[in-house]
Amino acid sequence: MMKTLKASLIAMVLAGMATQAQAGLFDDDVARKQVADLAASVQTLQQQNTQRLEQLEASKSRILDLVRQLDAQKEEIAKLRGANEVLQFNLDEAVKRQKDLYIDLDARLRNIEQAKAEAKQEAKLSEQDSFDAAVALVQSKKFKDASAAWSRFVADYPGSEKMAAAQYWMGMNYAFSKDYKSANIAFKNVVENAPDDEKAPDALLGLASVAATTGDKKSSRNYLINILERYPQSEAAAKAKKALAAPN
Repeated sequence: MMKTLKASLIAMVLAGMATQAQAGLFDDDVARKQVADLAASVQTLQQQNTQRLEQLEASKSRILDLVRQLDAQKEEIAKLRGANEVLQFNLDEAVKRQKDLYIDLDARLRNIEQAKAEAKQEAKLSEQDSFDAAVALVQSKKFKDASAAWSRFVADYPGSEKMAAAQYWMGMNYAFSKDYKSANIAFKNVVENAPDDEKAPDALLGLASVAATTGDKKSSRNYLINILERYPQSEAAAKAKKALAAPN
């Protein structure tokens, strides 16, 4: 009985010891697992932090690139602004020079026009003076000098508005000089080339006078009648009427 009880006690003690040993082993495993889990968590956090740092560095690098780009763009804008200011200055200067050139050119053109007008006026005065001088020579009966003066007038002023009058006075000068052939040519130049000129009826009267002087009374009468038909209101027409009414 005692042996059996002792044996039971010993068995119970051994069983308790075994249970405690197993419990200690289980506690170590849990601790090791917790340590391992903690280490894994720390490693994960470190990896995450590393990734975040890398991302931050990348972001920082991109930001720095953007800042550099902005600085470069600002510098380029400043250069462009400076270049634009230079261009604007040059443009303003060019516009000013162009304006000054136009003003100068306009002034020169005005001076040229004024000089032309003055020259034209002088030419007119010179033309009138030449005409008056030649008429005065005819009236002074300086027929040779008058002939030379009219020849110069015709040569110097071929487009003159006084050309018909000059031809008339040339005819008168020839008639006074008794160069009736040349007188006829001069008078006919007026009648044929300037029939609307105020000297045309006088030229017809000159032709009638030359014809009468040379004995061609028929032609003289025809010229007088022509005056009455073509220029009835002229002074030459009054003279023609008087000549036609005179006895032969």
